[in-house]
Amino acid sequence: MKTTSTIAIAAAGLLTIGLAGCADASGSSGSRVKLYDSVPTLAGDSSIVISGTVESQKTANDIPNGGDFTLSTVEVAATAKSDAAHPAGSSVVVRQHGSQKTPGPGALLETGKTYLLYLTPSGLDGQLASQFYITGGTAGVYETQQNAGARSTGNVTEDTEFTKAPSDEGDTLPTELTLADALNG
Repeated sequence: MKTTSTIAIAAAGLLTIGLAGCADASGSSGSRVKLYDSVPTLAGDSSIVISGTVESQKTANDIPNGGDFTLSTVEVAATAKSDAAHPAGSSVVVRQHGSQKTPGPGALLETGKTYLLYLTPSGLDGQLASQFYITGGTAGVYETQQNAGARSTGNVTEDTEFTKAPSDEGDTLPTELTLADALNG
């Protein structure tokens, strides 16, 4: 019986450590249960892995007591992992907590920029069910290294280089990836 109590206390302590918040430059914080140390694990936890350009954004306050969310419409240029509903040429809506007025726990995607994104379904009800969250908060965001002219065209090939978006959340992922490396690192 004593062993069960000791294990329960140890598990509770580890859970508390795992849920500790991570602060960003804005002073906001968020909680993450899982940190990523490999691209295959990040890709495995993602429903789709895409590269695309943020075409538009809007702010929504559509979840009771949820605060502001930024909804980015991303035009899918290429896919590393997809489903029938999100091939190249389609678009997805990426939901991030926070807005320009009320920053969230991570940096927001920017209109006109091209990204490599690891995405997970929102799990929300109704029309919001078709939206996605970034897997692992900022873990699933890589930015293009193309020049501004190329970024705006959304031209992405398997060799296009993406750099890990700035983050201090504790993930240990490669600093650079291409679309060809997006599933295996």
